[in-house]
Amino acid sequence: MNSQQVTPVPMRIAETIIDEIEEMYDQITRRAYEIFRERGGSSTLDLEDWLTAERELLYKPEVHVEEVDRRIVVTVRIGKVRPLDVQLLVTPDAMVIQAQHAATAKKVFRTVQFPRRIDVNKAEATYAGGYLVLTAA
Repeated sequence: MNSQQVTPVPMRIAETIIDEIEEMYDQITRRAYEIFRERGGSSTLDLEDWLTAERELLYKPEVHVEEVDRRIVVTVRIGKVRPLDVQLLVTPDAMVIQAQHAATAKKVFRTVQFPRRIDVNKAEATYAGGYLVLTAA
């Protein structure tokens, strides 16, 4: 990670990430249906429409998960975003990152499953140089 200013990223704590996944699923479904209608509503290219909608709407950043000294460290290359615009939801089992990607106008959306349960009350998230880093015990 670059030696740039490190900014804390606020986190929401929850028991599950299902609501965020369902909301994104609904957005992609609506866009896929729009694509289907734009093609005249014919043929069965539903999977292709879905994948096109997903590519248009989402930016899925690279993720690296490792366990170091009994701590889980998740590094996500989210690119240029305003740290306060990052929506980070953390559960004992997973996390969801959402933000507006400055360069592409797509929505950053990424879910990450942890290799083991974490203590969400001991988790910390920071942003620097285009990287979001979550550290948890």
